[in-house]
Amino acid sequence: MIKTLKTSELDEPKTLVLLSSVMSWYNTPAKFTEEKKGDDEDEDAAGEEEEGVDESAEEEKEGNEEEEKDVPLDENGEPIVRAKPLFFKETDYHLRVPHERYQHLKTLETLALSSTTTQEKLRVHVMCAGIRYGNGERIFYDHFQQAWIQNPKALPIIGAGDNLIPTIHIIDLAGLVKRVVIENPKVHPYIFAIDKTNRPSQKRIIT
Repeated sequence: MIKTLKTSELDEPKTLVLLSSVMSWYNTPAKFTEEKKGDDEDEDAAGEEEEGVDESAEEEKEGNEEEEKDVPLDENGEPIVRAKPLFFKETDYHLRVPHERYQHLKTLETLALSSTTTQEKLRVHVMCAGIRYGNGERIFYDHFQQAWIQNPKALPIIGAGDNLIPTIHIIDLAGLVKRVVIENPKVHPYIFAIDKTNRPSQKRIIT
């Protein structure tokens, strides 16, 4: 279909939305920035204390003092420079390295995004969707079943259990596709379609 749209003579503008997966980023090396512990944090803490004077300020000061004690130092007594992980942006899509089972998705993504160079009337958006759930999506069925029947009594935890898995409700994903097609918003061709809400229990449409 992509090749057909790319090579055909279109009479009117067309929009192609390709639903992909975050698994096309699975093996992408993490991005890091160097952050020096110590001086910068002390200045930030001092600024916060000057802005507001209340009871919590003293507690915060005590907490900062305890953190200072935990800052690792090198042989010269200087704070160790640590690498801080950075979030990927939609404009970083060229960095993605997929899981081997999802190499075909990256190939389709690249083919779709490149088709606009030869087809002026074609508009392409790649939706890098999180794990889809809701309305019949059964990806989490086994986990919910285990929790409901309490078998096993303790659900399995992978690693330290602090990894966040990007997800999206299928209604939100459909709403996002509808908005891109109908409203034609000025967004990047490569879109992260994932849940971003402080109240995930409420149904919503991505804006």
